[in-house]
Amino acid sequence: MPLTEHTRQIIRLAWARTLQLDDFDLERGDPGLRLEVVDDDAASLSFTRLFDRAVLSGPEPLLDRARSVPDEQLADETRLLALAAAEHPGARIAGETFLLCSEEPPEVPPSPVASGAISFEPEPVHALLEASPADDVAASGLPAAEWAATLVDESDGTPLTAAGRRVQQMLLGELGVLTAPAHRGRGLAAHVGAVAVEEAFVDGLVPQWRAAVEAPASRRLAHALGFVDIGARTTVTLT
Repeated sequence: MPLTEHTRQIIRLAWARTLQLDDFDLERGDPGLRLEVVDDDAASLSFTRLFDRAVLSGPEPLLDRARSVPDEQLADETRLLALAAAEHPGARIAGETFLLCSEEPPEVPPSPVASGAISFEPEPVHALLEASPADDVAASGLPAAEWAATLVDESDGTPLTAAGRRVQQMLLGELGVLTAPAHRGRGLAAHVGAVAVEEAFVDGLVPQWRAAVEAPASRRLAHALGFVDIGARTTVTLT
C-alpha cells in the first residue's frame, strides 16, 4: 500500500534534518537534481536515495569528483568506495541498506511460543545480545536502542527474540530485530516486530526499517510487517 503524502512529508522532513539540509529541501526543486551536503570534517561519504531525491554527503573534494558519476553508480558500495579511496586510501565500505517505512500497524500475531511473554525490562535484551553473534548484534541496532521488547520463554526465562527502537529527529522510530540463533525460523521475529511497530505508532512515530542489501531476510520481514520501500543509503567510512 503506497504511503500517503502526509507520511511522506514527515519522512522527508526527518531525513532533511538528518542530512543537514533545510527542512523542505527534499520536497522542492527538480526531482532529478542531486543535492549535495558539504562537510569537510565528515568521517564518511554517503549517498542517500529517498523517494525521487538523491543526496550525496561528504568532504568537498569527494563531491567534486562525484559530479560526473551517475546516481546508479554512486548507489553501489564498490563504486562509492573507489571514488572515496582516491582521496582517502584507508576508506572502507560501511554498508548498503534499503530504507523502508510503515503507515499502518500490523495485526500482532499470537506468540509462536505457548509459554512466551513480552518483557520490556532491559535484562532479557542484554542476555540476548551476549548470546548472539557480534555481526548480528551490530546489524540489529539493539545496542543503541532507546526502547526494546523481548519475547521470553517463561518456562525457563530464555530470551528468544527482541526488537529495539531508536528515534530519528523525534519523527521516525527506527526498528531492528534480533533472534537467538537457536530459535530462528519459527516466526518469532514477526511477532516481536509487530509489537514494536504497534508501540511506535502509539508513541506518535512513523516506523522505519533498514535492511542490509546482503541480508534479504530482513527486508522480507519488513515487507511482511507492512513496510514499503522508500529508498536506500550507501556509506563509506573515510578513516
